[in-house]
Amino acid sequence: MLRMLPYKSLTEPFDPNTYLKNWETVELKAREKGFTWATLYENYEDNQYMSDSLLLVPRQMAYEIENASRAVHDIFKKTYEQIGKNPSALHQLGLPIMLWDLFLKESKTKFSYFVRYDFIASSDGLKVIEANTDTPVGIVEAAIAQEVLCNEHNSQNPNSEIDKRIRDTWYQVIKDYYIRSTDTLYFTCADWHTEDKQTVQYLMSHYPQKAKYVPLEEIVVQKDGLKTPDGEPIEYLYRLYPLEYFLEERSGTGEAIGEQFLVHVMEDKVKIINPPSALLMQSKAILALITEKKSEWYTRIEQDAIDKYFLPTYTSPNSLNSYVKKPVLGREGGGIQIVANGAVLEEDVDHYQSQQTIYQLYYQMPDQTIDTWDGPYTGKLLIGSHVMDGQPSGLFFRVGGLITGNLSMFVPYTTI
Repeated sequence: MLRMLPYKSLTEPFDPNTYLKNWETVELKAREKGFTWATLYENYEDNQYMSDSLLLVPRQMAYEIENASRAVHDIFKKTYEQIGKNPSALHQLGLPIMLWDLFLKESKTKFSYFVRYDFIASSDGLKVIEANTDTPVGIVEAAIAQEVLCNEHNSQNPNSEIDKRIRDTWYQVIKDYYIRSTDTLYFTCADWHTEDKQTVQYLMSHYPQKAKYVPLEEIVVQKDGLKTPDGEPIEYLYRLYPLEYFLEERSGTGEAIGEQFLVHVMEDKVKIINPPSALLMQSKAILALITEKKSEWYTRIEQDAIDKYFLPTYTSPNSLNSYVKKPVLGREGGGIQIVANGAVLEEDVDHYQSQQTIYQLYYQMPDQTIDTWDGPYTGKLLIGSHVMDGQPSGLFFRVGGLITGNLSMFVPYTTI
């Protein structure tokens, strides 16, 4: 368990009212800077999402997470290259067939520019359990909320370079996509989704050329391309919206406008960021493919990295007695089942039940105690590591249940 520094050291027994008053003070500071979802409304009540505790992470551990992030990203990059050489591997990834042409299309861009890898840390080392290569969030927490809370604790912010990494990534996108200074990069997401919208606007604020926000609901899909409500053509689009969701999008008259959108992507009438390859690498079946092809696709050094940082993962339980069953395109912990020694520890049966699944060796998450409205809470610690343009770019810690869902709490950190 990592050491924890509370926001306010209380000499009296824990008092919820005193704690809440202190918490609201720092929440307001974070809100004023652009982080507005320190609470989440779910199950008919407000839930605390931001803890004002500060995790004290040994500097050597932070270095190891950075090294692991580089190594894991290199393996994902190599895997993407190998799929390009062996397109039949697409059959194993559980991706919608209607999107295969997008994945097989030759591209000069990177497979993804904004990525978050999720790690479990224990005495046995770091293990990556999945990757969000398509639509990663947690960026605003790792940037804004992290800075505010470190300032409140008078502590160094290890994520202080994240703004620079975002700008550098945009410069690489401009280069790879050949975006001219006169071109506009449009930014979009579902306008009703506060977290996504403010993440999009935060990323847009660091874009060095012409940029405009257009709500996803207002994009006009026509036969000749995409347009804004004002009729401006959209050639370049950053979207914080899962690519597979477009297959279900319909107009008010029932037209398959999402499919038409994807046709425009296929025909290069609109160029999207993250690119379609980001969804390809989002499939959790990539982890099973890495296990299967370890000795065939990777060098000896890469095999050592796989042994060190990856968990054995398969398309069936095989001989595993303890495993985590995951839908290949599941999100926010949906559809996950955890089995230990043949017994189900926890599961979600309400989401993604029709998807192909993978089975990953169960690796127990460490306990971590943090301060909350209701007093000290002990949950499971998950480490998110942002990688932008291939470079480690800031950590994002969460503490929650056995299955890390959207109500798992964000916790800031500093290094010691």
